[in-house]
Amino acid sequence: MEQEVQRFMTDNQLMEKGNTVLVAVSGGADSMALLSLLADMRAEWSLTIYVVHVNHQLRGEESEKDCMFVQNWCRKRAVHFREYRVDVNAQKQTEKVGTQAAAHTLRYQAFSTEMNRVSADVLATAHHGDDSTESVLMKLNRGTTPYLRLGIAAKRDFEQGSLIRPLLCVTKEAILKYCNEKEILYRDDSSNESEGYTRNRFRKYVVPELKKENPLNHIHIRRFEEWQHDDNKVLMELAEDQLAKIVMVKEKDTVIIDKDRYLKLAIPLQRRVIHLILNCLYNKGIVRDFSSYIEQIELFLQSHSNFASIDLRNGLKVYRENNCYRFTQEVYVESDTYCLELNVPGMISTPLGMVGTELLPTIGEETVECMYIPVSSFSSPLFIRNRRPGDRFNPKGLNGSKKVNRVFIDRKIDLPRRHDWPLLVDSAGNILWILLLHKAELPKQQAFDHYVRIAFVGNT
Repeated sequence: MEQEVQRFMTDNQLMEKGNTVLVAVSGGADSMALLSLLADMRAEWSLTIYVVHVNHQLRGEESEKDCMFVQNWCRKRAVHFREYRVDVNAQKQTEKVGTQAAAHTLRYQAFSTEMNRVSADVLATAHHGDDSTESVLMKLNRGTTPYLRLGIAAKRDFEQGSLIRPLLCVTKEAILKYCNEKEILYRDDSSNESEGYTRNRFRKYVVPELKKENPLNHIHIRRFEEWQHDDNKVLMELAEDQLAKIVMVKEKDTVIIDKDRYLKLAIPLQRRVIHLILNCLYNKGIVRDFSSYIEQIELFLQSHSNFASIDLRNGLKVYRENNCYRFTQEVYVESDTYCLELNVPGMISTPLGMVGTELLPTIGEETVECMYIPVSSFSSPLFIRNRRPGDRFNPKGLNGSKKVNRVFIDRKIDLPRRHDWPLLVDSAGNILWILLLHKAELPKQQAFDHYVRIAFVGNT
């Protein structure tokens, strides 16, 4: 087994000669085999070895004996040893998580602290091939996105160095055989027999049945998982590039992307773009499983109708708008109704920008941004207000009246903008102009009439 593990370490560049290695040791067969193997490599590889033992204090006297066992081993072989005692039950209460999750968090906090204390280059843990197989099967069975790693990485960044798993190339059976051949003593953890933990059930019932079909399944599953992880890494990088090209707005709580450009992407990239956006808005850097959300959003965005929204957890909403898709955690509250008197001449600020008026003796050329109104055709004074329920007007060039909201729909005005959109009305409540969108049909001007010119002048 030594040759197989050393070859695996060399092929995957897990560590280098002269490294300072921190070994996580529980006292079980896996970690004692790893510790013994690395200790035997000390001279040839010029390694400095430190051992860290995390006492979870969950099994009373058994936990204390585990610690003393590892400490005595280190003393006899002149290996640096340090124990960290953690309160798993307190962590469970604080974080509202299960025993395994709480223990994992505290364990890696201890590893981090000790790695920094001894300035280690690598942290070595004793995860083996069957552990990785169990992880893959558990995640697939529970349901997970393929964008997160399924198995256990042989090497990843950790603190100032790397976290390595030298035993991923071997099985539990091989480790037990190695311990027997080398007369390596170890402690059995009684909690590994508890069927209250999902991993233990997979370890006792699922994996053994698969090994009956193929004893080398850990090799094939690890290869598949590693290649799938590499493929996904490339696709995620492509998705990041595409997101940068289609994003229209990226703020703290909002991401808006171009609808047409998004729909031109291949579906695998579309899904990853959604994943990246959700991770940005939800996690601020912590990758999570959004598979159910991605599926829900994917179906929603494929709809051909324009204006709609869906609600996700923690206040996130996705809007399907005219030419874009908007993902936001901003709380949208319709603004209060407003009604502002428009003096002639004068200038007034609206949600769209500034609107100015002037009195003229003759009519000029009308444009989309300006309108001439005969003084005799409206009831003074003029007002700028937002829409009201049931608003209708008589559109220029059309017979009969039309709902203001229908104009917004026809002109593809996004939902959040409709409530604030300014309307020009007279004192009798007649809508004269939906600014920039549609003017009303007005009575013919009288002889010797004067005109009020109303013009949108933007944000100046």
